[in-house]
Amino acid sequence: MRRAAAIVIALWFPCLGATLADDGAKTALDEEIRKVLPRPEEERWLEVPWRSDLALARFEANEQGKPIFLWLMDGDPLGCT
Repeated sequence: MRRAAAIVIALWFPCLGATLADDGAKTALDEEIRKVLPRPEEERWLEVPWRSDLALARFEANEQGKPIFLWLMDGDPLGCT
């Protein structure tokens, strides 16, 4: 029972410190997070209407007179082969 209580306290203690942090530290953390997040102009690729069905992509490209960009790969998407 004491061990379980010690584990609960150990896991809860960092949360307590985070809630008691001053606003200056929170503002600095928000600034650092904003620095590493992508800006809207860096996320334009999300606007591309990607298709996972090749037959549908061929049909739509033919109707609109547009080319198809194929992204093919072999292995793990993170390069961990």
